[in-house]
Amino acid sequence: MNAIKIKVVISISILIAVCVITPLIGITEPTRDEREGVMIDFGYYNVTWVPLELNDGMNGIDALYDACDIKGYAIGTDAYGNITSIDGEANLVASSWSMYVLRGNDLDVQWSKVDDPFSFSLSDERIISWARTSAPENMMPAVDSLGHTYYSYAEAGKNLMGADLRIVTMAPSVTETVAAVGGAGLIVATDRYSNYPSSISEAQEAGDIEFVGGYTDPNFELIVSVSPDLVFLDGSVGEHISMADKLRKSGISAVVMYEVIEVSDLLKNIWIASSALGMSDNGNIYIKNLSKTIESVCAVTNIVSDKVFISLSASESPYVAGSGTYADTILTSIGATNVFSNIQSWGMVDKEAIYVKQPDAIIIVYQNGKVETDVQYNALLQSMNRVWKDTPAFQDKRIFVFSGASADLISRPGARLGAAVELIAKVLDPDSFVKADYWDRSPKYFADDYSDYLKYQGPEGVLLI
Repeated sequence: MNAIKIKVVISISILIAVCVITPLIGITEPTRDEREGVMIDFGYYNVTWVPLELNDGMNGIDALYDACDIKGYAIGTDAYGNITSIDGEANLVASSWSMYVLRGNDLDVQWSKVDDPFSFSLSDERIISWARTSAPENMMPAVDSLGHTYYSYAEAGKNLMGADLRIVTMAPSVTETVAAVGGAGLIVATDRYSNYPSSISEAQEAGDIEFVGGYTDPNFELIVSVSPDLVFLDGSVGEHISMADKLRKSGISAVVMYEVIEVSDLLKNIWIASSALGMSDNGNIYIKNLSKTIESVCAVTNIVSDKVFISLSASESPYVAGSGTYADTILTSIGATNVFSNIQSWGMVDKEAIYVKQPDAIIIVYQNGKVETDVQYNALLQSMNRVWKDTPAFQDKRIFVFSGASADLISRPGARLGAAVELIAKVLDPDSFVKADYWDRSPKYFADDYSDYLKYQGPEGVLLI
């Protein structure tokens, strides 16, 4: 795969047979969510979804009490009946419990605060939220990136008829996210680049999972042919957005994940994927352990002013990660400085720009094979342009190479963020990790064996590594 493909994430449109699908396209309205319920958002990406019929005559307070009764949550109030705590989680100085409803059009659906939940009728609402938050934009969204809610598709991995879901995932990062929250065994088709976790690639080889197009060219006809209940797509890809609309108009449900720029975007996608599968508890567990992993890594590392960049090759004019990229998010999350943050997204730079930046460390996502031995690593270093060699990174032997499976890890904005953060923190600040654990030492290059060097991940079976 070329550099352009990897830079966007390693990231359908052939017309279907007219006699079969034409009657549906343009006539059937996009699938809309019919599930009713209450989201209880405790903040910090800890959310509970409670299916609940919002009856005529019910107000916001009634719905909260019914939802908490179902979950066994105690509710605290002040003298006026205002909510002060839910399940022991009390109001904070800047974040207090309030009720929110969805407002806006299909392309811009947002949470809107309700000033008086006591008198607010829910007769026209399907989903509401009680959230402990300082602002609506900090809440977990109740819609995917195209404004469609995601709760009415499944219950515990079963479709509305009680059969196992049939899922299609159309991006490697999306496949990993769906698998992380318990959906691996429900996937019947993927894009041609999805190859993780191993159960996915094994099922592909056995013919149990089909390929239905590429990352940027998903095939509508092939997707329809596998009779999916639900298709997961990547909101950062224009072809996926148009495909979602086409699928919905044809009666096939679709969830379009948010483009991952910040860690918060990934956490939202994990919750959305788990909730669309009817496995919201799995999403909460995964988010909790992922957050714990990142906190644990950041507690050890002591990176203050390292000037770093992530490149897709060691060529004279490589593509490098700028601001607004998953790779940039990884660097900034551990305290490193991305020297090419002045570039938006991924961009090509020349060797002179690399020399001017004088990076302290360079991370290469190597795509021309695997670097698995000292000989291969040293050969790659020697092949570099002399300008690369005239930097602190080269002179201090702080050039790190990720190839094979570890290259996928760094370049895909999926559920393995915790592993990516740990490995990059270790190569940039090895002394801190050795100080914490004398035997916790990492090489300067990783391939398919990267998981051997992970020590701070969540419980086995919860975090993908």
